[in-house]
Amino acid sequence: MNKTRHLSQTLHEANVALNGTLIQLDHLQELIGRVNMPDKRRQAINQQIHRLTVNNASVRDSLNIIPRCGRVD
Repeated sequence: MNKTRHLSQTLHEANVALNGTLIQLDHLQELIGRVNMPDKRRQAINQQIHRLTVNNASVRDSLNIIPRCGRVD
């Protein structure tokens, strides 16, 4: 039971960290929109931010499925 609780806590912490990263990426994208730079460079940066956002959201969603599959709760 203790291992189950530890796993549940670890998954929760990972989820919180990923949500924080997603918020930071949104903020970064807003800042990039305000910076004066060539459109091509802005597009490249926005594409990287988008990839990071999609990857982080995918991992977060996968972590949210684990407790239901593994009956951690």
